[in-house]
Amino acid sequence: MRLKEKVAIVTGAANGIGAEISRTFAREGCHVVLADLAADKAKTLAAEITAESGVKAIAVGCDVAQKEELQCVVDACVAEFGTVDILVNNAGITLPACPVEDITPERWKKVLDIDLMGTIYGTQCVIPVMKARKSGKIINMASVAGQVGGVFTEATYPVSKAGVICWAKAVAKQVGEYNITCNCIAPGTILTAMTETLGSADASLNVPLHRLGSVKDVAGAALFLASDESDFITGATINVNGGMSMI
Repeated sequence: MRLKEKVAIVTGAANGIGAEISRTFAREGCHVVLADLAADKAKTLAAEITAESGVKAIAVGCDVAQKEELQCVVDACVAEFGTVDILVNNAGITLPACPVEDITPERWKKVLDIDLMGTIYGTQCVIPVMKARKSGKIINMASVAGQVGGVFTEATYPVSKAGVICWAKAVAKQVGEYNITCNCIAPGTILTAMTETLGSADASLNVPLHRLGSVKDVAGAALFLASDESDFITGATINVNGGMSMI
């Protein structure tokens, strides 16, 4: 098992990519804290993961836009398991495309608070625990949109994800001496409930591999970044987009 007896926090864990990452980690022996605004759904999934894998999974309700709530997640993890080995900053939202001149301050705040600040806050809360142990893996969910300026969404989303990529590099430079790595995954269009709302049915036409991604594709990259196999990788962004970033 690649993550035996490790402990991970996954935000946005009740659905989609976050749920698949949580299941994948658990199958590899990792105890998991599922943090999500949908607390009841996360609790149900945690019980399923525990029953399926034999590791312990717990759920904590959390709005990642509120730093104090992320601190409560970290505190709950340490109280239950004694440490945090892995943090996956996965929680995020996106909004349908609209002209850039029509994006309201409220829409900017909504997306940036969750997608960018939620990643920043989660990282800030977990670093003291990882520094004390001189070990840790931080994985941020970016997007091909943050590299190319957006695909199907309004500009708030690619701007937030570009910030996530830059944040990972800034963190990696500061915490490397503590044996903490910080990397990003940049998915393309992944088949989830969120992407179904964006009208992206023909997106595979722009993918060199001629298919859309699955949550398993992203979870596999997360497993690699969480494992010992990635120990000498930090500040990097792994593209999981079927080649979209080449176009």
